[in-house]
Amino acid sequence: MSHFESLDLLFHPRSIALAGITTANPEHWTRVFLDALTEIGFERPIYLVNPKGGEIQGYKVYKSLRDIPGTVDYVISTVPAQASPGLVEECDTKGVRAIHFCTAGFSETGEEEGARLEAQLVEASRRKGIRIIGPNCMGIYCPQSRLSFGIGFPQQSGHVAFVSQSGGNAGSLVRQAAWRGVRFSKVISYGNACDLNESDFLEYLADDPDTKIIGLYIEGVKDGARFHRALERAAKEKVVVLLKGGITHGGTRAAAGHTGSLAGAEVIWDALCRQFGIIRVYSLEEMADILQTLLFMPIPNGRNVALIGAGGGNSVLVADEFEKKGLIVPQLPQEIIHRIREFSPAAGNILRNPIDYSQTIMETGKLGELVSIVSGWESIDFLIGFLDLGGFASPQSLGSGALSRWADGMFEMIPASSKPIAMVPQLSVVPEDVNELMIIAQAFVSSQVPTYMSFAGAATSINLLLTYKESYPGRLKALRV
Repeated sequence: MSHFESLDLLFHPRSIALAGITTANPEHWTRVFLDALTEIGFERPIYLVNPKGGEIQGYKVYKSLRDIPGTVDYVISTVPAQASPGLVEECDTKGVRAIHFCTAGFSETGEEEGARLEAQLVEASRRKGIRIIGPNCMGIYCPQSRLSFGIGFPQQSGHVAFVSQSGGNAGSLVRQAAWRGVRFSKVISYGNACDLNESDFLEYLADDPDTKIIGLYIEGVKDGARFHRALERAAKEKVVVLLKGGITHGGTRAAAGHTGSLAGAEVIWDALCRQFGIIRVYSLEEMADILQTLLFMPIPNGRNVALIGAGGGNSVLVADEFEKKGLIVPQLPQEIIHRIREFSPAAGNILRNPIDYSQTIMETGKLGELVSIVSGWESIDFLIGFLDLGGFASPQSLGSGALSRWADGMFEMIPASSKPIAMVPQLSVVPEDVNELMIIAQAFVSSQVPTYMSFAGAATSINLLLTYKESYPGRLKALRV
């Protein structure tokens, strides 16, 4: 059996046992895996195991794995750390192929007892030929096989994989990216990596036909030479995006206490990204932004942007934000300004770039014409439509239903533009407007229009996309097939 085939079995188990689930408290954290599997619709057998026996949500609770009548492929363990080595022995009697140990309390504690227990786990698993994910992790989310560790994760599959040393970051990234339209092939939280590690999953995903983009959250690596080879190969086959945790002294200490990892020098990670053509980001927000951009942003021919919005109170800062990121905000020529002035009053419409249009433009149905003229200018490569409520005296000054009218105006921009276009609805506003603006943002997302929460996020991601395109155009062509 090939390395790919042996790991692919982990993502498509025929049955699952949840060992250590509590029977007493329905709010206990050990219930999350049952709730997640039930919500996403796992259709194959689920067995619950707890020495006390009983019943949970209609499922019989077996007192041991040995009591389960059917075969068990995959075990999700929440048993205490001290009981974990014994669970491996018990799993062997059922022919279990892999165990995901969610439990913490191993080498990440920095204590001798935790390290000893983890070593016992490794010894037992290798002796029995059982693969281990973890310990101290959330495991696998694979919507294709209805395998999940989080409530609210989408059922639909996509082409993005995410490999994360942190379970919390894995869940956060799925939720942040999912509402932006990103869907996942596989998400793996692998924790302390006592057996299966980042290199195993990179090698697997490089061959995975369902994956086109690989996102990585790495705190440290187990085998530097192997990881170097795996990363190089993955970057040749897929678009790889890296978020490195532990790049400061404080972050390095935190990484050691989180998953027991040695973080490594920042200069080495920079060199790896440059050498292999890896997109580097510095936060989960940037990761979500670039995943959305890679999937949905039509690739601009160049770096010239037209910024078109309502309420341009911070237009100077907006232009600065884009140009700081290596994008260009050119001045509109008089020819373009004259064409717009034919149907646009001077008052309330600032035609420079950023272009600040007034409510009059929308009410006369001329916003689409404005966008058509600007996007047709040969010196523009892409457009950003924005709604900046901070540019008004107060949101209430817009009048009842004004936000919806402005949103309708922004939607007029999309078909009117002959160039790639993205939207920034500027969600950082007063609380009473957030819900309505989120509805607007989600409407753009539903139309697969790239939608950013800030100008900085839009500028950063589009610059990363263009930089990658300039260096590796062939990789992006393969991504869009």
